[in-house]
Amino acid sequence: MSDEVAKPGPQPGRSGGPIGPGAAHDRQVAFPVRVAYGVGSIADGAKNAAFNAFLVLYYTTVLGLPGTLSGLAIFIALCVDAVTDPLVGSLSDHFRSRWGRRHPFMYAAAVPMGFCFYGLFAPPAGLSEGQLFAWLLAFSIGVRLFLTLYMVPSGALAPEMTNHYDERTRLVGYRWLIGWSGAITVTLMGWLVFLADIEVKGDGRLDASNYPALGMFAGVLVAVAILVSSAGTHSVIPRLRDVEGHQAGFSPRAFFRDARSALQNHSLRMLLGSSLFAAMALGVNEVLRTYMATWFWEFPSGDIGLLAALQIVPILLGFSLVGPISGRYDKRRAVIYLSIFAIFWAPLPVLMRFAGLAPENGSPFLLPFIMGHGLFLVATVIQVAILNSSMVIDATDEHELDTGTRLEGTFIAVTSFTSKAVSGFGNFIGGMLLDLIDFPQGQVDAAVGSVAPEKIMMLGIAEGPGLVVFYLAAVFFITRLRLTRERYAEVSTALAERRASGPHADGDSISRSGGF
Repeated sequence: MSDEVAKPGPQPGRSGGPIGPGAAHDRQVAFPVRVAYGVGSIADGAKNAAFNAFLVLYYTTVLGLPGTLSGLAIFIALCVDAVTDPLVGSLSDHFRSRWGRRHPFMYAAAVPMGFCFYGLFAPPAGLSEGQLFAWLLAFSIGVRLFLTLYMVPSGALAPEMTNHYDERTRLVGYRWLIGWSGAITVTLMGWLVFLADIEVKGDGRLDASNYPALGMFAGVLVAVAILVSSAGTHSVIPRLRDVEGHQAGFSPRAFFRDARSALQNHSLRMLLGSSLFAAMALGVNEVLRTYMATWFWEFPSGDIGLLAALQIVPILLGFSLVGPISGRYDKRRAVIYLSIFAIFWAPLPVLMRFAGLAPENGSPFLLPFIMGHGLFLVATVIQVAILNSSMVIDATDEHELDTGTRLEGTFIAVTSFTSKAVSGFGNFIGGMLLDLIDFPQGQVDAAVGSVAPEKIMMLGIAEGPGLVVFYLAAVFFITRLRLTRERYAEVSTALAERRASGPHADGDSISRSGGF
């Protein structure tokens, strides 16, 4: 096989040595497959960029839909999405076909997601408030549903492709790196091409006729990315682990059994607890981020696009550092240290503005000031994201040791279920905050420089220091996690011994003594 190379060499522990007998069965994924696996996450990155940077701005400030209704539509869509995530995960865990468990769903998602993406940014003219709400709700559900149909089965490929502790971090790293590149591409094209200012700051982003072309570009991009990733990982299908006989066949009973079984895993519960609080804060931040760039910092479209383009520097920095950092501290401790730094670093620009220490709007020093801050923040955030995703993958092996079954799709889906549902509630809160602030609408009232200073200050408080307590709660749950490098070494060794003695061997002491 040319897609993966079986490397029986040692799986590195903290000192670079093998972590147990299971190391001889580890695979390191070949570079072309890593890239193909990562390309699919462009769809998720593009969706995140379009939703975070443009969607609420378009429907609320440009089209005039109240912020509470915009937030409610996004929240409902996320709740629907959150329910379909574990359904798709369980369905793909139990699916059988000549293309394996995952790829049929991946291929099926591409074109419908692209169509829904375009429709989301191209509502017919003259819709009433209720009709506009319904349009936003329907196409938001469509985009998220078909993204789920790709992302959950695709994410479940990672633990099947390799059980190498550090190779999994590298594999997830490619996914995050390329996914963020997709987000940067959509953001950059949005600010510099489709919504570019023509005469004054803000006029391009307040012109409703500019948005359908942005939706078309993003829709084509996500469809192509999904197809390329699905085809690029197709050759790994023969190497993926097939379902055991007692696992085959999806049913509602199997779905609830899988979800209940997954939630009995201590590591997954702690990761979900952390995700709950982080996603709540992120949901609020997603809604207010573009408002901060436009009205708090008063950046023109070109500067916002430049900030987006330059994010590739901290992304590459975070991608290059995550391996050495996790190798030195293991994933859990690395996440704790990095998160604490990010929590106190993130609100500094807003606090410095309130204290009169940040450059004034329009100053030539403001853009470098925000760039320098973002360099360290984004690099840190991407490392935390990669390591958290990698720990979820590791938890699937721990679950196999405890129960004798593999539920990769269910684990990925349950994690996204929590983050999406809670993030959706955060989006709803963000929309409500815009209404509570009574943020103006339309090209005249919302023009940059004409919004009342007290409204701008309230934006800064909500988006900056107001979110710190949620992120601190997220870190608390990570401190309770027990799945360290040493624990994973025990899990890997026990699984290797079980598999060597037969597919249904039982009675290993690690499972019963691990305290889970």
